[in-house]
Amino acid sequence: MKKIIVLSLILFAGLYTIKAQTANETEYEQKATELLKKASNKIKGFSSMKVDFTYTMENTQMDIKETMTGKILSKGDKYHMTVGENIFISDGETVWNFIDELYEIHINTLANTEGGLTPTVLLDNFENEYRGKFIRQEQHAGKTVDIIDLVPNTPQSFFKYRMALDALDQTLVYTIAYDRNGGTYTYAIDNLESNQSISDSKFVFDRSAFPDDADVVDMR
Repeated sequence: MKKIIVLSLILFAGLYTIKAQTANETEYEQKATELLKKASNKIKGFSSMKVDFTYTMENTQMDIKETMTGKILSKGDKYHMTVGENIFISDGETVWNFIDELYEIHINTLANTEGGLTPTVLLDNFENEYRGKFIRQEQHAGKTVDIIDLVPNTPQSFFKYRMALDALDQTLVYTIAYDRNGGTYTYAIDNLESNQSISDSKFVFDRSAFPDDADVVDMR
């Protein structure tokens, strides 16, 4: 009988803990959604953006760490991004990626590309594609930032994205994508200019601007 009472107390304690954790999960998820909505609305309120960033790819298991600077020009779903010698262009429907290391041009539809290609794309329709959770506040480069994790609702090569938003105005500070092989891909925002004049020609792929001997891989 004593064993049954003890076991019942353990089960009750376990159920109480699960209930408390569930309540906390809901609270943290609600807070994440609230903050992400503010950040998303801020981004969507811009007619265009110019973003300078530092990109770092790291895998401690493979002793790899590479850092490059980059720039993004964007208007709505259209973007032109350079990272080192790599170039990514989208006209809002099709995506062209020049991968310098492979010396290849990859062509795909925007709908078939995963989130996380750019530091800001995660904020677009995040409620439909990810489950967000507020993690904590911390100090970063002299700012107080809100740390939020996003987990895709459907399997992706990246199983989690971490976002840091400025606690004062929900401006994006950095994002980190985590792959399933221990790699992390960090975009740290160095400068962001909104509502700038950007020619639409920036979002048009010009084959002649790329090496003639680069292989074209059409994945549409």
